[in-house]
Amino acid sequence: MLKSAFLLVTLLGKALGQEPLTISTTLPTPLPPPQTDEPTVSPTAFPSAAPSISSAPTETCYNVEIGLIFDKYPDETRWEIVKGRRPSFQNNNAELVKESPFYDPKPPGNYRGASEKHIVCLPEGRYTFTIMDRERDGMCCRDGEGRYVVTYQSTGDMIAQGSEFGYFESTTFSVPYKQPDFKDNDADGRDDTTKNVYPPLVYPCDNKLGINVKTDDYGVETTFELWTRSNTEDYTDGTLVASGGPYTSDHEYNLSYCLNPGKYTFVLLDWACDGLSGTSVDGSYTLDVNGVEVYEGPQTWADEGQYYELVKLEFTNGIGDELKSGSSEARLNKEYGVFSMAFVTFSAMFMAWI
Repeated sequence: MLKSAFLLVTLLGKALGQEPLTISTTLPTPLPPPQTDEPTVSPTAFPSAAPSISSAPTETCYNVEIGLIFDKYPDETRWEIVKGRRPSFQNNNAELVKESPFYDPKPPGNYRGASEKHIVCLPEGRYTFTIMDRERDGMCCRDGEGRYVVTYQSTGDMIAQGSEFGYFESTTFSVPYKQPDFKDNDADGRDDTTKNVYPPLVYPCDNKLGINVKTDDYGVETTFELWTRSNTEDYTDGTLVASGGPYTSDHEYNLSYCLNPGKYTFVLLDWACDGLSGTSVDGSYTLDVNGVEVYEGPQTWADEGQYYELVKLEFTNGIGDELKSGSSEARLNKEYGVFSMAFVTFSAMFMAWI
Protein backbone atom coordinates (compact mmCIF):
# COMPACT_ATOMS: atom_id res chain seq x y z
CA MET A 1 0.00 0.00 0.00
CA LEU A 2 1.53 3.33 -1.07
CA LYS A 3 1.34 6.09 1.52
CA SER A 4 2.17 9.79 1.33
CA ALA A 5 1.84 13.20 2.93
CA PHE A 6 0.03 16.28 1.71
CA LEU A 7 2.28 19.33 2.07
CA LEU A 8 1.46 23.03 2.06
CA VAL A 9 4.58 25.19 1.95
CA THR A 10 4.50 28.94 2.52
CA LEU A 11 7.81 30.79 2.49
CA LEU A 12 8.10 34.03 4.43
CA GLY A 13 11.02 36.30 5.37
CA LYS A 14 11.41 38.47 8.43
CA ALA A 15 11.59 41.65 6.41
CA LEU A 16 8.47 43.19 4.87
CA GLY A 17 8.34 43.27 1.13
CA GLN A 18 9.62 39.70 0.63
CA GLU A 19 7.28 37.76 -1.60
CA PRO A 20 5.81 34.75 0.22
CA LEU A 21 5.54 31.46 -1.63
CA THR A 22 2.85 28.90 -0.96
CA ILE A 23 2.79 25.36 -2.35
CA SER A 24 0.44 22.40 -1.80
CA THR A 25 1.28 18.82 -2.74
CA THR A 26 1.07 15.06 -2.14
CA LEU A 27 4.01 12.66 -2.26
CA PRO A 28 5.78 9.14 -1.30
CA THR A 29 8.72 7.50 1.20
CA PRO A 30 12.72 7.00 2.26
CA LEU A 31 15.50 8.30 4.83
CA PRO A 32 19.39 9.26 5.18
CA PRO A 33 22.55 9.98 7.64
CA PRO A 34 25.67 12.44 8.03
CA GLN A 35 29.57 12.79 7.63
CA THR A 36 32.50 15.31 7.21
CA ASP A 37 35.81 16.76 8.70
CA GLU A 38 38.24 19.78 9.13
CA PRO A 39 41.31 21.52 11.04
CA THR A 40 42.23 24.56 13.42
CA VAL A 41 41.09 28.17 13.26
CA SER A 42 41.37 31.73 14.73
CA PRO A 43 39.16 34.87 15.33
CA THR A 44 36.22 36.02 13.31
CA ALA A 45 34.39 39.33 13.35
CA PHE A 46 30.64 39.76 12.89
CA PRO A 47 29.23 38.93 10.40
CA SER A 48 31.61 35.95 9.92
CA ALA A 49 35.13 36.85 8.79
CA ALA A 50 37.29 34.07 7.30
CA PRO A 51 38.97 31.69 9.75
CA SER A 52 42.69 30.99 9.29
CA ILE A 53 43.79 27.36 9.34
CA SER A 54 46.86 26.89 11.54
CA SER A 55 47.42 23.14 11.90
CA ALA A 56 46.40 19.90 10.24
CA PRO A 57 44.98 16.94 12.15
CA THR A 58 47.04 13.76 12.45
CA GLU A 59 45.88 10.15 12.36
CA THR A 60 46.28 9.90 16.15
CA CYS A 61 44.01 12.79 17.16
CA TYR A 62 40.38 13.81 16.74
CA ASN A 63 39.08 17.25 15.83
CA VAL A 64 36.81 18.97 18.35
CA GLU A 65 35.31 22.35 17.38
CA ILE A 66 34.54 25.12 19.86
CA GLY A 67 32.06 27.61 18.42
CA LEU A 68 31.39 30.89 20.24
CA ILE A 69 29.01 33.82 19.89
CA PHE A 70 29.93 36.65 22.26
CA ASP A 71 27.73 39.08 24.14
CA LYS A 72 28.71 42.72 24.69
CA TYR A 73 31.52 41.76 27.06
CA PRO A 74 33.79 39.15 25.43
CA ASP A 75 36.63 40.22 27.75
CA GLU A 76 34.76 38.38 30.55
CA THR A 77 34.90 35.04 28.70
CA ARG A 78 37.57 32.37 28.38
CA TRP A 79 37.66 28.56 28.01
CA GLU A 80 40.02 25.64 28.56
CA ILE A 81 40.37 21.92 27.88
CA VAL A 82 42.20 19.77 30.44
CA LYS A 83 42.88 16.06 30.72
CA GLY A 84 40.71 14.29 33.26
CA ARG A 85 37.57 15.36 35.11
CA ARG A 86 38.29 18.67 36.88
CA PRO A 87 39.13 22.16 35.51
CA SER A 88 42.45 23.80 36.37
CA PHE A 89 41.00 26.15 39.01
CA GLN A 90 39.72 23.10 40.93
CA ASN A 91 42.83 20.98 40.44
CA ASN A 92 46.31 22.52 40.58
CA ASN A 93 47.75 19.39 38.97
CA ALA A 94 45.39 19.40 36.00
CA GLU A 95 47.14 18.91 32.65
CA LEU A 96 46.13 21.85 30.48
CA VAL A 97 45.69 20.83 26.82
CA LYS A 98 44.35 24.08 25.31
CA GLU A 99 43.08 27.41 26.63
CA SER A 100 41.92 30.74 25.28
CA PRO A 101 42.67 34.23 26.54
CA PHE A 102 39.87 36.58 27.56
CA TYR A 103 38.60 37.96 24.24
CA ASP A 104 39.36 41.60 23.40
CA PRO A 105 36.24 43.67 22.56
CA LYS A 106 38.34 46.39 20.86
CA PRO A 107 40.50 46.33 17.70
CA PRO A 108 42.30 44.28 16.57
CA GLY A 109 40.17 41.61 18.27
CA ASN A 110 36.72 43.17 17.81
CA TYR A 111 35.03 40.26 19.57
CA ARG A 112 32.11 42.28 20.92
CA GLY A 113 28.99 40.67 19.42
CA ALA A 114 31.15 38.49 17.14
CA SER A 115 31.20 34.80 16.26
CA GLU A 116 34.36 32.71 16.54
CA LYS A 117 35.53 29.12 16.23
CA HIS A 118 38.57 27.09 17.27
CA ILE A 119 39.46 23.54 16.31
CA VAL A 120 41.48 21.43 18.73
CA CYS A 121 42.89 18.03 17.77
CA LEU A 122 42.81 15.70 20.79
CA PRO A 123 44.48 12.28 21.15
CA GLU A 124 42.31 9.45 22.45
CA GLY A 125 41.41 10.00 26.09
CA ARG A 126 39.13 11.73 28.61
CA TYR A 127 38.94 15.54 28.76
CA THR A 128 36.99 18.33 30.44
CA PHE A 129 35.91 21.46 28.58
CA THR A 130 35.19 24.47 30.82
CA ILE A 131 33.91 27.89 29.82
CA MET A 132 34.19 30.73 32.34
CA ASP A 133 32.72 34.19 32.81
CA ARG A 134 34.55 36.30 35.37
CA GLU A 135 31.49 38.49 36.01
CA ARG A 136 29.49 35.34 36.82
CA ASP A 137 26.64 36.16 34.42
CA GLY A 138 27.35 33.72 31.57
CA MET A 139 27.02 34.68 27.88
CA CYS A 140 23.28 35.41 27.80
CA CYS A 141 20.92 37.20 28.11
CA ARG A 142 21.31 40.48 30.01
CA ASP A 143 24.05 41.88 27.76
CA GLY A 144 23.37 40.14 24.45
CA GLU A 145 22.51 36.66 23.23
CA GLY A 146 25.83 34.84 23.31
CA ARG A 147 26.34 31.08 23.33
CA TYR A 148 28.88 28.32 22.89
CA VAL A 149 28.84 24.86 21.34
CA VAL A 150 31.42 22.05 21.42
CA THR A 151 31.11 19.52 18.58
CA TYR A 152 32.89 16.40 17.36
CA GLN A 153 33.80 17.28 13.80
CA SER A 154 33.90 13.89 12.09
CA THR A 155 30.27 13.06 12.98
CA GLY A 156 28.89 16.53 13.71
CA ASP A 157 27.64 15.33 17.11
CA MET A 158 27.22 17.91 19.86
CA ILE A 159 29.34 17.40 22.98
CA ALA A 160 28.10 20.43 24.93
CA GLN A 161 26.31 23.73 24.47
CA GLY A 162 25.15 26.57 26.67
CA SER A 163 24.55 30.27 27.13
CA GLU A 164 23.08 30.94 30.57
CA PHE A 165 25.44 29.98 33.39
CA GLY A 166 27.15 31.68 36.32
CA TYR A 167 30.91 31.63 36.83
CA PHE A 168 31.60 28.49 34.79
CA GLU A 169 30.14 25.44 33.06
CA SER A 170 32.04 22.15 32.55
CA THR A 171 31.51 19.04 30.44
CA THR A 172 33.64 15.87 30.64
CA PHE A 173 33.84 13.74 27.49
CA SER A 174 36.00 11.12 25.79
CA VAL A 175 37.41 10.89 22.27
CA PRO A 176 36.68 9.12 20.04
CA TYR A 177 33.27 10.56 20.92
CA LYS A 178 30.03 8.56 20.94
CA GLN A 179 26.75 10.47 21.17
CA PRO A 180 24.86 9.36 24.33
CA ASP A 181 21.25 8.19 24.18
CA PHE A 182 18.47 10.73 24.72
CA LYS A 183 18.13 11.72 28.40
CA ASP A 184 15.81 14.25 30.04
CA ASN A 185 16.62 13.96 33.73
CA ASP A 186 15.21 17.41 34.57
CA ALA A 187 11.94 16.68 32.69
CA ASP A 188 12.04 19.94 30.72
CA GLY A 189 11.26 18.19 27.42
CA ARG A 190 14.79 18.74 26.09
CA ASP A 191 17.76 16.41 25.73
CA ASP A 192 20.21 17.02 28.59
CA THR A 193 23.25 17.19 26.25
CA THR A 194 21.97 19.04 23.18
CA LYS A 195 19.16 21.05 24.87
CA ASN A 196 17.08 20.24 21.78
CA VAL A 197 13.49 19.00 21.49
CA TYR A 198 12.67 15.77 19.64
CA PRO A 199 9.11 14.83 18.61
CA PRO A 200 7.59 11.58 19.93
CA LEU A 201 7.69 8.60 17.57
CA VAL A 202 4.63 8.23 15.35
CA TYR A 203 3.85 4.85 13.79
CA PRO A 204 3.23 4.11 11.00
CA CYS A 205 5.20 7.02 9.55
CA ASP A 206 2.87 8.47 6.92
CA ASN A 207 4.09 12.07 7.32
CA LYS A 208 7.90 12.03 7.25
CA LEU A 209 9.60 15.43 7.19
CA GLY A 210 13.24 15.46 6.08
CA ILE A 211 15.42 18.42 7.10
CA ASN A 212 18.76 18.51 5.29
CA VAL A 213 21.22 21.19 6.42
CA LYS A 214 24.74 21.79 5.09
CA THR A 215 26.41 24.30 7.42
CA ASP A 216 28.72 27.08 6.29
CA ASP A 217 32.03 27.88 8.01
CA TYR A 218 30.28 29.07 11.20
CA GLY A 219 27.92 26.29 12.28
CA VAL A 220 27.52 27.90 15.72
CA GLU A 221 25.34 30.57 14.06
CA THR A 222 22.73 28.12 12.69
CA THR A 223 19.72 26.56 14.44
CA PHE A 224 16.22 25.44 13.45
CA GLU A 225 12.83 25.02 15.13
CA LEU A 226 9.64 23.20 14.15
CA TRP A 227 6.39 24.47 15.71
CA THR A 228 2.77 23.45 15.50
CA ARG A 229 0.92 26.35 13.91
CA SER A 230 -1.33 28.54 16.05
CA ASN A 231 -4.10 30.90 14.92
CA THR A 232 -1.95 33.98 15.56
CA GLU A 233 0.76 35.62 13.45
CA ASP A 234 3.42 34.77 16.05
CA TYR A 235 4.80 31.30 15.32
CA THR A 236 6.03 30.96 18.93
CA ASP A 237 2.38 30.81 20.05
CA GLY A 238 2.40 27.23 18.75
CA THR A 239 4.04 24.23 20.45
CA LEU A 240 7.71 23.52 19.81
CA VAL A 241 7.90 19.91 18.58
CA ALA A 242 11.51 19.73 17.31
CA SER A 243 14.70 21.81 17.28
CA GLY A 244 18.30 21.45 16.16
CA GLY A 245 21.70 23.12 16.39
CA PRO A 246 23.88 24.94 16.94
CA TYR A 247 26.10 22.86 14.72
CA THR A 248 29.67 22.07 13.74
CA SER A 249 30.98 23.93 10.68
CA ASP A 250 31.10 22.65 7.08
CA HIS A 251 29.07 19.53 7.86
CA GLU A 252 25.99 17.90 6.37
CA TYR A 253 23.08 16.92 8.62
CA ASN A 254 20.19 14.76 7.35
CA LEU A 255 17.36 14.57 9.87
CA SER A 256 13.96 12.86 9.65
CA TYR A 257 10.87 13.31 11.82
CA CYS A 258 7.56 11.41 11.76
CA LEU A 259 4.76 13.89 12.40
CA ASN A 260 1.09 13.71 13.23
CA PRO A 261 -1.30 15.27 10.70
CA GLY A 262 -1.59 19.03 11.17
CA LYS A 263 -0.13 22.44 10.40
CA TYR A 264 3.49 23.30 11.25
CA THR A 265 5.96 26.15 10.87
CA PHE A 266 9.61 25.35 10.12
CA VAL A 267 12.01 28.15 11.14
CA LEU A 268 15.67 28.35 10.11
CA LEU A 269 17.57 30.89 12.23
CA ASP A 270 20.97 32.39 11.50
CA TRP A 271 22.51 34.52 14.24
CA ALA A 272 24.71 36.54 11.83
CA CYS A 273 21.71 37.44 9.61
CA ASP A 274 23.59 36.30 6.49
CA GLY A 275 21.79 33.00 5.88
CA LEU A 276 24.05 30.08 4.96
CA SER A 277 26.40 32.22 2.88
CA GLY A 278 29.80 31.72 4.51
CA THR A 279 33.21 33.31 4.17
CA SER A 280 35.11 30.37 2.68
CA VAL A 281 32.40 27.66 2.80
CA ASP A 282 28.77 28.15 1.77
CA GLY A 283 25.93 26.14 3.26
CA SER A 284 22.46 25.13 2.06
CA TYR A 285 19.25 23.50 3.26
CA THR A 286 16.33 21.59 1.78
CA LEU A 287 13.08 20.10 3.06
CA ASP A 288 11.58 16.85 1.80
CA VAL A 289 8.37 14.97 2.42
CA ASN A 290 8.52 11.16 2.33
CA GLY A 291 11.83 11.39 0.47
CA VAL A 292 10.76 13.89 -2.20
CA GLU A 293 12.37 17.34 -2.05
CA VAL A 294 9.74 20.07 -1.83
CA TYR A 295 11.75 23.14 -0.89
CA GLU A 296 15.30 24.46 -1.31
CA GLY A 297 16.19 27.45 0.85
CA PRO A 298 18.17 30.39 -0.53
CA GLN A 299 21.87 30.53 0.34
CA THR A 300 21.81 34.28 0.93
CA TRP A 301 18.74 35.96 2.37
CA ALA A 302 17.29 38.95 0.55
CA ASP A 303 17.38 41.29 3.54
CA GLU A 304 20.73 41.78 5.30
CA GLY A 305 18.94 42.16 8.62
CA GLN A 306 16.94 38.93 8.21
CA TYR A 307 17.39 36.71 11.27
CA TYR A 308 15.15 33.82 10.23
CA GLU A 309 13.18 32.23 7.41
CA LEU A 310 9.76 30.62 7.83
CA VAL A 311 8.34 27.71 5.83
CA LYS A 312 4.72 26.75 6.60
CA LEU A 313 3.86 23.06 6.25
CA GLU A 314 0.59 21.19 6.39
CA PHE A 315 0.34 17.39 6.65
CA THR A 316 -3.14 16.00 5.97
CA ASN A 317 -2.44 12.26 5.72
CA GLY A 318 -4.15 10.54 8.60
CA ILE A 319 -2.20 7.69 10.14
CA GLY A 320 -2.65 4.64 7.89
CA ASP A 321 -4.34 6.67 5.09
CA GLU A 322 -4.21 5.67 1.44
CA LEU A 323 -2.22 7.84 -0.99
CA LYS A 324 -3.88 11.18 -1.65
CA SER A 325 -3.15 12.46 -5.16
CA GLY A 326 -4.21 15.43 -7.25
CA SER A 327 -3.36 19.11 -7.35
CA SER A 328 -4.11 22.05 -5.12
CA GLU A 329 -3.87 25.79 -5.34
CA ALA A 330 -1.88 28.10 -3.12
CA ARG A 331 -3.84 31.16 -2.04
CA LEU A 332 -3.12 34.83 -1.43
CA ASN A 333 -1.10 35.36 1.74
CA LYS A 334 -2.98 38.28 3.27
CA GLU A 335 -0.44 38.84 6.06
CA TYR A 336 1.80 40.72 3.64
CA GLY A 337 -0.67 41.51 0.88
CA VAL A 338 1.54 39.94 -1.76
CA PHE A 339 -0.04 37.61 -4.29
CA SER A 340 1.65 34.24 -4.74
CA MET A 341 0.17 31.27 -6.61
CA ALA A 342 1.54 27.81 -7.29
CA PHE A 343 0.20 24.51 -8.58
CA VAL A 344 1.84 21.21 -7.71
CA THR A 345 0.79 17.77 -8.92
CA PHE A 346 2.14 14.39 -7.95
CA SER A 347 1.72 11.19 -9.89
CA ALA A 348 4.73 9.33 -11.30
CA MET A 349 6.53 12.65 -11.72
CA PHE A 350 6.87 15.75 -9.53
CA MET A 351 6.13 19.02 -11.33
CA ALA A 352 5.60 22.58 -10.13
CA TRP A 353 5.10 25.86 -11.86
CA ILE A 354 4.65 29.36 -10.42
